[in-house]
Amino acid sequence: MAGHLELMDAPEGGYRVALVDKDDFLVAMSVTFSDGGAAARGIASIREIAGTATVRDRRHGHDEMASARNRRALSSPADAEERYGQAAGG
Repeated sequence: MAGHLELMDAPEGGYRVALVDKDDFLVAMSVTFSDGGAAARGIASIREIAGTATVRDRRHGHDEMASARNRRALSSPADAEERYGQAAGG
């Protein structure tokens, strides 16, 4: 197995998704999702992005840094809620 996603309770309430490698090391942690439905949609998005994403070089001094500064980050539960919404009926 290459790794897995873990759905877990967030310390501040809601849920987070961790991407863990085959040796059980944390690779990435999601934003906080308000409910299980939003977390499930986030997982679907993570799977789609990870399976098809290109790699962008964002190291210091590379041209793509300007677009990185302009990117909107999902930095709060409200941002995640706006993007992934709540499941009907909670």
